[in-house]
Amino acid sequence: MTDFALGIQLLDNKNASAIFYTVLSEARNAFPDELAVDSWASTSWPKEQAGFRKLYTALVPEFEAARLASSRRHEIAQYLANAMQQQLVWNSVDTTQSLQERFCVSAAPFSLKQIIGTGTGGWKAEFTYRGLCWGDFAALGSELAKCNVITIAAANALSWIDQHGLENGELKLAGRKIAVLGAAAEMAPTQALLETGADVLWIDRAPPPAEWLGSAKFAGTLYYPPNNADLLTQPSEILATLLAFANGGPIDLCLYAYAPGQAREMRLTGAMNALVHAMPRELIASVTMLVSPTTPAELQADDRVAMQSRRDQRPVWEAMLDMLGLLGRGGGCVQKDQSAVVRTVVSIQGASYQVAQYFGKVIMAESWASQGLRVSANTAAITKTRSLDHPVFDAAFGGAEAMGVETFTPEQSRCLNGLLAIHDWLHEDLPVPGRLRVHGGIHTLPYPLESALRPAAAIGFARSPALLMGLLGSLFERR
Repeated sequence: MTDFALGIQLLDNKNASAIFYTVLSEARNAFPDELAVDSWASTSWPKEQAGFRKLYTALVPEFEAARLASSRRHEIAQYLANAMQQQLVWNSVDTTQSLQERFCVSAAPFSLKQIIGTGTGGWKAEFTYRGLCWGDFAALGSELAKCNVITIAAANALSWIDQHGLENGELKLAGRKIAVLGAAAEMAPTQALLETGADVLWIDRAPPPAEWLGSAKFAGTLYYPPNNADLLTQPSEILATLLAFANGGPIDLCLYAYAPGQAREMRLTGAMNALVHAMPRELIASVTMLVSPTTPAELQADDRVAMQSRRDQRPVWEAMLDMLGLLGRGGGCVQKDQSAVVRTVVSIQGASYQVAQYFGKVIMAESWASQGLRVSANTAAITKTRSLDHPVFDAAFGGAEAMGVETFTPEQSRCLNGLLAIHDWLHEDLPVPGRLRVHGGIHTLPYPLESALRPAAAIGFARSPALLMGLLGSLFERR
């Protein structure tokens, strides 16, 4: 990246770790009584960024537990969300502006191509799990909850869809306007939304796949810019396009854009959040995003019961690893008063990923929801997407099953989280961000994930030695 990169960038060319440390430290100073975790947590707050970078996998869950235990949790969330957005700027050739200032500059909307589907039905969702195809969502929810893959609240949401959301076994959203930012992302259920009969606005750097447009299941209307759209370099044009698409009525905003490297996780999430802030509230029917299971999440009482049950019933070899200290210390969650947070942050994903997930999703979702906005911010299982194409992850996937953790394919995640999002849009009650979680067993793992990942990877390497050769090869290439 050059010294002065154009488009949406990080303030003063800071790195992700510096922003992470700065925003959290400033919040501790602003709310000293609520966030003084040093008095009870196992890890003291570092005085310098270097110390934070080494310890953030332990520090962030403890920080979040302190926030959740506070009566001012929503106020702190709004503070953090605002502080994070201020770390993003718009760089042009001759000036640097805040994103808020940038959106005050008028721009013309994209010219959109319109394609009307020929399908007449709706989305007939089918979820494949352990070799079986499930169309009964109430039964599916019960099965997944029993297998410790989803929360009980998520199982109840699937049951609600089964009882109240279907028309002749199909989900139909004809007449609903849905804008999908990052429409081509592996986790985005864009194709399913087109099958519901909805009007869908496609915003992505990639065009819609041609095979979708000729599908007999395509029952909606697709709008997309023929020259594609870039969130990081064309935010004003995208805002104008959203306003034109809304045409005075409410739309669902789906925030699915993601790309690793050069802090793009942070910048893309910040760009999408800034667009939500720039939209008039009366034009927002809902905001939808997916949260990683490796981000600190609030546990419910039934989650903690399941975590203890897993510990009580663990196999002998796992108990021995724990006795030897190979599965970490302190258990699978951090607890402050009646609030508990999973210890699932892992360093291999990088600080930029965690900043985007924690500030840009968990915190931002609670901030918006506390102001009355309908926000669907549900957890998705660890999914074998291209972004996790790494020998260590491949090995961990292979060994995770031995430790009671399941991973999903992109098809599974798109289906299941698409159903949960539609539940959040249609249910009369406002959704609670973070309550519906597809965690695959990670949120009831009785150990810190950072520690458990190592033996899981070792098991995976033992089962598939070729992965170890791939890891050694990648390390050799870097040298």
